[in-house]
Amino acid sequence: MKKSTKIFGLGIALASLLFAGCSQKKSAQTIKFGITMGPGSIRTAIVILADKLGYFKEEGVEVEFKEVADAASALTSISLAKGDLDVWGTGIVPDLTFITNGSDLVIFEGTAAEGGAIIAQPQNVEKYKDLNNFANSTVAMVRNQTSWVVTRELMREQGIDVNSINLKYVDSQINVAQAVAKGEADTGFLPVEFANQFRPQGIELVREVGELVPNYVCCRQVTSRSSIKNKHDEFVKFTKANIRAWNYFSNPANRENVIKLLAEFSGQKPEYINEYFFINHTLLTLDPNTNGIRSFYTAMINSDYFTGKTPVDISNYIDSSIYKEALDSVLQKYPDDDFYKKLATDYKKYNL
Repeated sequence: MKKSTKIFGLGIALASLLFAGCSQKKSAQTIKFGITMGPGSIRTAIVILADKLGYFKEEGVEVEFKEVADAASALTSISLAKGDLDVWGTGIVPDLTFITNGSDLVIFEGTAAEGGAIIAQPQNVEKYKDLNNFANSTVAMVRNQTSWVVTRELMREQGIDVNSINLKYVDSQINVAQAVAKGEADTGFLPVEFANQFRPQGIELVREVGELVPNYVCCRQVTSRSSIKNKHDEFVKFTKANIRAWNYFSNPANRENVIKLLAEFSGQKPEYINEYFFINHTLLTLDPNTNGIRSFYTAMINSDYFTGKTPVDISNYIDSSIYKEALDSVLQKYPDDDFYKKLATDYKKYNL
């Protein structure tokens, strides 16, 4: 994976990446950030584009991408405020788990929404379009599968006996597909890109979970409360650059260059980039979606993720003001831009 060599007061994490930096107005303080993702993953495309398009530099933020081990080590480092990472931006289940276990973390921005899919053997696709048929079935997944949490909550609300469902945990996404293909599980939950990629294994996509629960939260950006307090201005600058990159990504006229830049950064083939974002319709979003996080946390509680723990008031661990301040600043500069105006409307819908 290609690496930039900069950072300046703010950053974020990829499934194996982190940012480093220092502030223009402050002494030579090094600030490092991280957002983790799996090998070759490009879920944090907005951050990559903000760097490749020069928006970080224009906003006064320098970014460096570095590898981190995994979610647990990244979030531990962030929590202790003594390591290399300030921000983690992939996943939400680890974030909420760390918060429940006592870490003073703050979710301040989004990365992506939706993105999960249900798979089954071809002859069972129609059967499992009906959620009632999940009762007494076996479901395969990797632990902490976001799409399963929201689907389980939907089934619970519909009166389906979710406790009758047998969960088969495996250690990789390919093993989810193989468990279903071999009949060891009736259905499985996968990121949509893997659901499509593993079809030759003998599985088919039942549906994308976003069809059931539109805009459900998945990847969020999280930092420590002390970082939010001490580096507020840097976070705003970083987010302004990201919002501008989101606008660029969302313009169909830029599609060819988006694919080119992301392929150069990740080492993935352009065909993979195109399928990932423009055929699978991976939904990128920077909006924190406070309401969605609250709902997802409730779903985790109902799924017994925190057995033996006392759930917290998750609202105390969400700060949407960084995103709002950055968006207001961008809107002030581009008041007639329809994309930014829609973001302002959406902010009120999802956070107030």
